[in-house]
Amino acid sequence: MTMGHPLKEKFLKNATFKKVYEEQYRNLYNKLLTDGSASKLLDNLVSSYKLNNGADTAAIETEAKTLRTFLQTRTESLGLDKAINRT
Repeated sequence: MTMGHPLKEKFLKNATFKKVYEEQYRNLYNKLLTDGSASKLLDNLVSSYKLNNGADTAAIETEAKTLRTFLQTRTESLGLDKAINRT
């Protein structure tokens, strides 16, 4: 875990807390990123937005592309995190 906060780091010094934290971190990563849930949510949001009269569909597609790239990059970088891959 490269990004930290002093309070989080303090709690992570406790082995019991760290175990639960990392377990939930992996679960969230798997649920949102590796199984594509976050991308599906984004697709649903884009589809819903396009139903609005006067929706700027070109702008939403540009923004969605940026977010998809972010999700892909984040999935890859977190996949290297030792809390995720247990290395």
